[in-house]
Amino acid sequence: MPATGSIEPRQLALEFQFRNKHPLRTLWRLSEGRHGKLALVSIFYVIKQSPIWAIPIITGSLITRISAIYAAHQAGASPASMHADIRWIIGAAALMFVLIIQNVPMHTLYATFLSSAVRQVQLVLRSAIVVRLQQLSMSFHDNTQSGKLQSKLLRDVETIENLSRLIIENLLQGIIILSVAMWIAISRRPTVAVFFMITVPAAVFLLRWFRQPMKRSNEHFREQIELMSARVSEMIEMIPITRAHAVEETEVEQIQERLQSIYESGTKLDLTNSIFASAAWATFQLFQVLCLLFNTWQCYRGAIKVGDVVMFQGFFGMIIGSVQGLLAMIPQFTAGLESMRSIGEVLESPDIEQNEGKRSVDSVAGSFDFDRVTFKYPNATRPAVCELSLSVAAGECVAVIGESGSGKSTLMNLIIGFRRPTSGRILLDGVDMAEINFRTFRRFLAVVPQQTVLFTGSVRDNITYGLSDVSEDRLQAALELANCTEFVSRLPDGLNTTIGSRGGKLSGGQRQRIAIARAMLRDPRVIILDEATSALDAESEFLVQQAINRLIDGRTTFIVAHRLSTIRDADRIIVMQDGRLIEIGSHAELLSRRDSVFSRFHALQA
Repeated sequence: MPATGSIEPRQLALEFQFRNKHPLRTLWRLSEGRHGKLALVSIFYVIKQSPIWAIPIITGSLITRISAIYAAHQAGASPASMHADIRWIIGAAALMFVLIIQNVPMHTLYATFLSSAVRQVQLVLRSAIVVRLQQLSMSFHDNTQSGKLQSKLLRDVETIENLSRLIIENLLQGIIILSVAMWIAISRRPTVAVFFMITVPAAVFLLRWFRQPMKRSNEHFREQIELMSARVSEMIEMIPITRAHAVEETEVEQIQERLQSIYESGTKLDLTNSIFASAAWATFQLFQVLCLLFNTWQCYRGAIKVGDVVMFQGFFGMIIGSVQGLLAMIPQFTAGLESMRSIGEVLESPDIEQNEGKRSVDSVAGSFDFDRVTFKYPNATRPAVCELSLSVAAGECVAVIGESGSGKSTLMNLIIGFRRPTSGRILLDGVDMAEINFRTFRRFLAVVPQQTVLFTGSVRDNITYGLSDVSEDRLQAALELANCTEFVSRLPDGLNTTIGSRGGKLSGGQRQRIAIARAMLRDPRVIILDEATSALDAESEFLVQQAINRLIDGRTTFIVAHRLSTIRDADRIIVMQDGRLIEIGSHAELLSRRDSVFSRFHALQA
């Protein structure tokens, strides 16, 4: 769970769209509630790193003291006159020992607090993406490959976590080292500070020169990874089809093409990064040589001591190392910003299902009135549903038939709320569904699709999914009504048997009956059956049809069917063609019209 006082995932998912133009502000916002922890991280870091900036000062002073002792000894001074310098050297050595030893506990505290803060940011960000994915419309999901979304959720968030660590570690170190070195240089020899200050504009120049090429390379590489992730997801799903048609080699060749694209894109990215890194290294090494020559000349003139030369070179080397470290993180920094833009495609997408502030549905009788309902998909040449008007009484069973593309599934999606009418109205119990909160309505809805959606888990987990405190009696009653009791009792662990990925260990009929049991347990008022028996053998179809008849008894039901034998008992059947309702009536009424489309369908299936 997020830390107390921290930004909540749902709140972040709703507000992120106003932040994505400023990625660093977004990172800061992600750490809300953890700023105190980050302050401790900074303190621990300063203490643990103290040997790095203290050692050049101590080393320079040691060399100066030792040089003084040597000069005094050569001049014949008594040992007693050198005791103060010797005591200073011993004290300096002891101080260095303490500074080095303290690094161990301080680094442990630093790493612990840093990991906690960064991992919590990762947790909040992933939670926000999951929340947003649940809010985004079905149109968004239809147009976005699931593999791409997985890549954003896993790879991009991981990259952003690395960006957070880089900012805390490298940036903090660079600021501290540059500040300490500048303070020492200005206080002891202002002319040396000029060399220190030159490094910053040089770094800025290099950054501006390479920023756009690195941004473009990272964006292209990220897109190739997402495409590959989506393609691999498809490949895994299609393995049974691929193997059944003996086209494994074709599939491998297509994947290899994607892998080659990633290879080429990655190689280009690496080349851009390496040119940037080598240019930065050569530039700052030249600065370091110039600084050494200048300090040596100053020492030769007697302006500074030998120890000061060593100290200034030590600090300049540290500055160079820090600036190079900051520049070396630019490719990763650019990748992190690209990942921020990537997840922004999800978190700032305006294509969400708008339910907030709408009327809550507390009870459903189940009557529907379709008033000249039209729906047209974006970029489609004609409406998928056109001027449909229909009244359905509570508890009525309405079957919908028609050729592929006639608008059956779109009509079901309009009822569920996955799609909203382009024009016209749908009334639920006399209330315009445009005014209701669909999330509250769906508590009274059950959907049994043609391809049953099950997840890896036990039979019990799948049937009780989303419900808490389901009594064993209720569960057993649902199993009995759905004709599940017999086959579940034969499973190795009964209700606790793991059914494999997407229910792969069960037959099609068994999966359908589990879906029906899941619906039974929810006691819905509205049911949608989308060709629920079309892919089953005769015995399985009989058992599933029995379960369906029990499920729909007394409930408003919409059945999408190709096989007319399964809808003989429907109260009414509507026939759709090119998005329009062209015929309506009972099975007997439609069959009596010899020139009807329904009669033609019936003759074809007879």
